[in-house]
Amino acid sequence: MRGIRNECARLIANAIIHYNTALLSRVHEQKRAAGDEVAMAFIAGMSPVAWRHVNLFGAMDFGAATTPVDIDALASYYADPDYWARMLQAAADEKDEEA
Repeated sequence: MRGIRNECARLIANAIIHYNTALLSRVHEQKRAAGDEVAMAFIAGMSPVAWRHVNLFGAMDFGAATTPVDIDALASYYADPDYWARMLQAAADEKDEEA
């Protein structure tokens, strides 16, 4: 039973890393197209191994009726300079809290 739990945890971790990598890659492409060197450097320093934004508690339904994730729609938020500025400020605030 322990082996199954470990394999399930590994599967979930890999799914999160895949999702994060896809989103970070798309946002990086956006910023490169816009010539935003500062944003590109910031993204390059980010790790796809993060899960704070993922709800790991509760009931999960992975049935066929699940809507696919639209990475392009999610990445489009980061094209908005105001959204990007808020995200950078939140990251800075979080870093200050950890120090």
